[in-house]
Amino acid sequence: MSSQCNKKLDMTGRIDKLKTLRDFEKCALEESLDYYAKLYFSAGACSTSTPKHNEDAFSRYKIRPRVLRDVSKTNIKCAVLDCPVSCPVGISPTAVHCLAHSEAELATVRGCCGEKCIFVLSSTASCSIEEIATEVSNLKEACHTLWMQTYIHKDRSVTWDIIKKAESFGFSAIVVTVDSTSTGLWMNVMPEEFFEMVSPKLPNLPSLPRLISDTSLTFEDLKWVVKNSKLPVIAKGILSGEDAKAAVECGVSAIIVSNHGGRLIERVVPTLEVLEEVVDAVSGKVEVYLDGGIRSGSDVFIALALGAKSTFIGRPAIWGLSLDGENGVRKVLQILKEELLMTMQLAGAETVENIKRSMVVKI
Repeated sequence: MSSQCNKKLDMTGRIDKLKTLRDFEKCALEESLDYYAKLYFSAGACSTSTPKHNEDAFSRYKIRPRVLRDVSKTNIKCAVLDCPVSCPVGISPTAVHCLAHSEAELATVRGCCGEKCIFVLSSTASCSIEEIATEVSNLKEACHTLWMQTYIHKDRSVTWDIIKKAESFGFSAIVVTVDSTSTGLWMNVMPEEFFEMVSPKLPNLPSLPRLISDTSLTFEDLKWVVKNSKLPVIAKGILSGEDAKAAVECGVSAIIVSNHGGRLIERVVPTLEVLEEVVDAVSGKVEVYLDGGIRSGSDVFIALALGAKSTFIGRPAIWGLSLDGENGVRKVLQILKEELLMTMQLAGAETVENIKRSMVVKI
């Protein structure tokens, strides 16, 4: 692999030689991400072990194929919140893409839209809502899969402004991060100079104190978001069936099972381990998605078998972005698509709807 990461390779040659998301991870960490970017995007709560627990959870499930099924017309297309997408994989909200590539979220959204996947813009992005909307409007093909992430800020006017801008600029859903009543333990592993360095790169953000979420938040505040949004509201950060039921009662349209990439709490439960509990709790009333630990098409397959309607990736998109901008993002998504398609064919599932719980076994 070290030869594949050789800086003498041109961009096209380098990307073409990377065949898995692990290849992208290795090259990005060895070559394209600088010290602060590696530290930021790899950071977990206190250490890197918590994010890895999300990945390790998938190894405890094994695929049990069904044979002699006609899979000659295998199709990975699906609909998420009634919006057709090319596959059940989207890009999670991740902050400050400018640390990975000079074109930042502009390149990421082009790659995501080019693959007809959902892109969730972080409210702590290095590009504004207006910039992303303008970039998308200039694409040859229309992109209808933009979602906007927000926190429920202590200053509610910050949240209100984000929601109303998203509505006016053509976003199709609001993703509310509900698990961040404080900034999380990841900040403890970052050097102080990182925050001094990154602040000037974020001219679109309000002042830092206004970004801090409110520690007095309750489900009543989630109801406030639902009431004040014309768009479907998705609750991101649910890790229990009880909380999933409460979110449904608040009127959300979907839930993302997520632990914030393992960045908030040390030893937090891996998202895959609670996926079935959340799916069972909502009883089909809303769609459930999974974020955290997806590193292959077989991981996507397992998540779908356990009840997820779609999955989302964070760090892998950053690896692709850092290596080759838009093209790198597209290649990461293409790898996941190809691996999912082949996994479905070999497991006997012609469509994503044909992926059943009986096709995976926990060891």
